[in-house]
Amino acid sequence: MQSIRSYLLRESLVSGLSNAVINGGFAWYLSAGRDRLPILGGEGVLADFIATAVILVFVLSLIVLPLQQKHAMKKVTVGAEPPLIFLKIFSHIAIRRNSIKALMLAIYAGVIALPIVFLVFTAFDVDGLSRVQYVLSKSLFTGVLAGLVVMPIVYMALYPVRSQPVMGVKES
Repeated sequence: MQSIRSYLLRESLVSGLSNAVINGGFAWYLSAGRDRLPILGGEGVLADFIATAVILVFVLSLIVLPLQQKHAMKKVTVGAEPPLIFLKIFSHIAIRRNSIKALMLAIYAGVIALPIVFLVFTAFDVDGLSRVQYVLSKSLFTGVLAGLVVMPIVYMALYPVRSQPVMGVKES
């Protein structure tokens, strides 16, 4: 058995690195023939990154949630209580079915990623990216995102938070 910290680190690194490579490859292939990609607009990098965040987190959650529910409990020594931040942010998601968890995590990813990505491009006064810059930034973005989203997924598998029983109704 390994500690939750080492398990989370390993799962985050594997997810982050594999998604960075896969999405970097897709970005390279799909940007063929384009010398410069604008940041804003319908075919801009910002719209692409936000769509990628939502789709990546949704698909990753649908795949990883059931796998973690089967394997995490066998490999990790679990403490009595999950971290407080998990309870505050994700407990309302953890009681749902996996498809709803995936959808809610995907919506969170899009809502959180939009201002962050926009502020990064604005802070560095970027109005467009070359093909190589686009591929590298997309790889970095998807790698970090995939690595971060694995953490709440593992916690949802390890600590299946139950909803509170309704008053007057006994659980059987």
